[in-house]
Amino acid sequence: MSQNSGKTAHIWVWTIVISLVVVGIVIAAESSDNDDDVVITGGGLFGSRGAEHLVERLNDATRTQRICYGWVIDTDTSWGYDEYTTPVRPANPAVPLPPGATDVPVPGDGETDVGSNLGTGLDPRDHPRQCPKWVVFTASYQYDIIDEEWTSVVTDIDANLPVGLSDADLTRAGITRADLLGAQANARLADAVGALPMIVAEKGAAPPVPQTAASAPTSGDRATPPGIARYVWMAVGGALIAVGLIWIVFAVVRSRRSA
Repeated sequence: MSQNSGKTAHIWVWTIVISLVVVGIVIAAESSDNDDDVVITGGGLFGSRGAEHLVERLNDATRTQRICYGWVIDTDTSWGYDEYTTPVRPANPAVPLPPGATDVPVPGDGETDVGSNLGTGLDPRDHPRQCPKWVVFTASYQYDIIDEEWTSVVTDIDANLPVGLSDADLTRAGITRADLLGAQANARLADAVGALPMIVAEKGAAPPVPQTAASAPTSGDRATPPGIARYVWMAVGGALIAVGLIWIVFAVVRSRRSA
């Protein structure tokens, strides 16, 4: 091989090496950005702190109104929103907790987040002895894995009270479907659940309860799981690295044979 050919081979090698370094930096940055959005396993839809706040808020309402309140939210994803590493339970239960309520709940389908004044993972409708009267906020989302966002939601209020309740009451309370699909969807969902005692009181079915503002979920507990884009980037980066390594080996072998 001529001197010019040797120089060309070395140029190719260094070009590929530099390209691989750049690609590696891009992939690392992309992965780091996406990791910030990953829901922490065991944190649930509202995060542990947010769920604790919501459970205590509903527990206070139950103590005043003698009505159990809860939520069942189908996220249409499979990122373990229903799994709390440590079950959240009220510090001073307004009603006796069901047997076994202090045990870790058995994980469900990974798509549905459930909770109530009894704690996370407990639907008051399943415990008539503790909750003869109940009101449950329900929401069913559609998630677009390509756009990495919720695209639609259907909400309702299920209750066994002698008054009619529906998602129209949530709209009158200032919580719209657009809010539940926005950037602060988690916080607005907490607001929707927390508004149930106020709505019941306005209907004349129970005395009013002092309301406190629902806290927004922490940055690590956002509802956006890592989407397909992250894995596309990783696949492309892996392919480029593999091609680059093949080129390096080929160039080195060819250079030695021609020496």
